[in-house]
Amino acid sequence: MFLIRDISSGMVYNKVNNPAAVFDCEGGVLHKIGEREKMVKFYEDMKSRYKKFGLHDIADAIKFMDLPKDQGEIDKVFNICDYIKRLYLKKQLH
Repeated sequence: MFLIRDISSGMVYNKVNNPAAVFDCEGGVLHKIGEREKMVKFYEDMKSRYKKFGLHDIADAIKFMDLPKDQGEIDKVFNICDYIKRLYLKKQLH
């Protein structure tokens, strides 16, 4: 079990078994983090809504990523601005 938490306050927002995230790969903005199944649905809904309104460039920038099963990495994704983008790019290189 992994925690989605604010490391400065210690507040826990969620507990997940299979962490995943939806984010904007251009700006590195984290949109949502949580359980994989819910994130897949959120990702698909978000992309389809942007495409429905003809915003294909924005839809293309939205990415889904399974997160490492590592509490330290999950904490960084949730607490550090644009860390998700760095993690995504690093994963793309390997």
